[in-house]
Amino acid sequence: MKYNLFDSYIWKSKVKYDNKENLIKTLSEDFYKNKKKFTPAWGCFVYSSFKDQNKNKIPEDLLDKIEEKIYEYINNSPEELRIKGKYLLSEIWYNIYEKNYFQEAHSHGNALFSGCYYLKFNKKMHCQTTFYNPNYNLDYKNLEQNSYFCFEPDCEEDDLIIFPSNLKHGTKGMKEKDSEEIRITISFNVINPDICLDIKKQDKGVLYN
Repeated sequence: MKYNLFDSYIWKSKVKYDNKENLIKTLSEDFYKNKKKFTPAWGCFVYSSFKDQNKNKIPEDLLDKIEEKIYEYINNSPEELRIKGKYLLSEIWYNIYEKNYFQEAHSHGNALFSGCYYLKFNKKMHCQTTFYNPNYNLDYKNLEQNSYFCFEPDCEEDDLIIFPSNLKHGTKGMKEKDSEEIRITISFNVINPDICLDIKKQDKGVLYN
C-alpha cells in the first residue's frame, strides 16, 4: 500500500492592475537610487523591502487586488484547506532583481500560505521561481532538471501565484546574462491567527466563513 501525504498546492491567477506602470516607475526609481545600501543580510543578493515594510511603496489599490485573489484562492482550494476564520495579510514586500542577483532556496516561517505577484517580468529574460521538494534537504543545483525534486511554474507578467509557506523556493539569475532589464515581484504572507503561531498581522484581512 502507498500513501500520498501532504500534497503541495500551487495556484495561479491573472491580476489586472490599472496603475501598474506608475508602480513600476516608483519602485524602479527607488531601486536605482538606493540599491547599494538596501540589500538585507540574507544568503542571496536581491534588493528587497522586507526589512523595512513600514516604508513600503505598495499602494492600497494593489493591496485590495491581492486580497481579492486571496479570497479567490481560498474558495478554489481543496476543501480540507478551507479553514474557517479570518485570513490576515501579515506581511507584504517587493523584491527587485537585476543582472547577477538571485534568491537562495528558503521558506516563509510560520505563515499559512504565501504569494508572489509578477509585476515586471519578462519570461524570455528572467528566470521563473523555482520550487523544491520539501521532503528532501539536498543540493538542488545538481537536480534542477529533475521534476520530482524541482519545479518551475510557467508564469508571465501580471500572474500571481499562491502556495504553502513551508514550500522551499528561490530565484536564479537572469536567463540572458547581459540583460539590464530588472525583475520586480510583490511577495506576501497570509496567516490565520486561530491556527498560526505567528500572530504578527496588519489590520486588513479576508474573512472566510
